[in-house]
Amino acid sequence: VGKQPIRETNIYMYVYFVFFIIFGSFFTLNLFIGVIINNFNEQRKKAGGSLE
Repeated sequence: VGKQPIRETNIYMYVYFVFFIIFGSFFTLNLFIGVIINNFNEQRKKAGGSLE
């Protein structure tokens, strides 16, 4: 009781945290972009358009 964790003792936690933030950001961004592209493609098909 009354003991606190020692700060900055494990450098690997910094690497894990940075990797987790970068990976999470790219995953979330990719998910949103995928949904937007999918919706654009569905709307284009409904309108009967093509890319040519």
